[in-house]
Amino acid sequence: MTKTIYLFTVFLLLSASALQSQTSRTVTIEELFRLAETRNSDIGAAEQAIDVARQQEKVARTARLPQASASLTLNYLGDGTILDRDFSNPVRDKLPHFSNTLGVEVYQPVYTGGAVSGAVSLSESQTALTAVGFETTKNSVRMMIVRNYLELAKNRNLLSVYEENIRLTEKLLGEMKARQEQGVVLKNDITRYELKLSSLGYDRLATENAIRICNKNLTSLLGLDDSTEIIPRQPAVPEDIQQVGVWLQSAAVHSPQLRSYDLQTDMESIRRRITRSDYLPKIGLVAGDNFLGPVTFEVPALNKNYNAWFVGVNLKWNISSLFTTAKSTKRHDMEIARIQTAQTAEKEATGRRMHEAYTLYRQSMERLEIERKNIQLAQENYAVVSNRFDNQLALLTDMLDASNALLDAGVRLVNAEISAQFYYYQLHFISGTLIAL
Repeated sequence: MTKTIYLFTVFLLLSASALQSQTSRTVTIEELFRLAETRNSDIGAAEQAIDVARQQEKVARTARLPQASASLTLNYLGDGTILDRDFSNPVRDKLPHFSNTLGVEVYQPVYTGGAVSGAVSLSESQTALTAVGFETTKNSVRMMIVRNYLELAKNRNLLSVYEENIRLTEKLLGEMKARQEQGVVLKNDITRYELKLSSLGYDRLATENAIRICNKNLTSLLGLDDSTEIIPRQPAVPEDIQQVGVWLQSAAVHSPQLRSYDLQTDMESIRRRITRSDYLPKIGLVAGDNFLGPVTFEVPALNKNYNAWFVGVNLKWNISSLFTTAKSTKRHDMEIARIQTAQTAEKEATGRRMHEAYTLYRQSMERLEIERKNIQLAQENYAVVSNRFDNQLALLTDMLDASNALLDAGVRLVNAEISAQFYYYQLHFISGTLIAL
């Protein structure tokens, strides 16, 4: 029995260990992009909106089809009364009490002044605008993934820096305590390093909490279980990118925000055309059949069914449009002008954001080169001072300064790497090409 319990316990521990390893995922940022395609709810809703818009296109096209209607009425018909013109001498006219009316009519639009074709074009443009909205959503979701992914990578790197410094500080603190027993080091010197160790412990705690927050944000964006631990595989920083003019040209072609203004202008032009169609008459072919009974337009009424059919041309013209349509047309003209002004403002804002992101990217690349040299110098300095301190050729303050310089250089290098990567992805985001990565 004891052996069975022991084996069962071992099995549970192994299963728990295997399960924990399954919830950790080491992924690149491109893999997260692909994962978001099928799991992110915002992207899913935007994709469904395209399906709705396409269905609306089909509905708009049905206006070109014949319109058929039928009506059936069954009534109880009361007796009639015949009076003189001065309302005297009433005479009761008995009528058949069961009345029925059946009407069938078919109408085929022939000419609507462009209203039907305009409605179809408007629905097609709406589908295109919805597709651009899908790209906008996809672009935004990917940028949110970039922010949290790089922040997660940065904090994981910072955590490694803090843990390494904690390890070095603990090692140095142990050596100093040994020297205190020999009477070489004062208690005050040990206290200073204990304070530093406490500060590093808090920094590590804050970094761990930041990792949890970024991990939660990513699992939510990707529709993953909250227990999933995402481990970034930090991409290399691109060393050579296009000039800012090329990025601006790319934004003019690919930016969903700028493209949406072109589609909005087209849609408003179509609405203007539909409004102006009110000036023109509507022509259609009509055919129908009426089946009714009894025949009450005869006196006395005939208790019989009466059937008549007809075919013809229907012409309808709204005369009041001569006075009202001009105002509606002017409103559409004003809306087109407003959209074009907003498009110009968006182009200018895109240019400003692009120049800013490009400048900060170039700056971050220069900073990265400096920080790479600084970390190398800080490591060399720490090694020299540590060796001198071990041989009692350096003061405690020298060792403390070297340790702080190494920590600061490590943190600054991590921040520089993440900053360069962030501005690179931001350039793609502003230009609308992030969805193509």
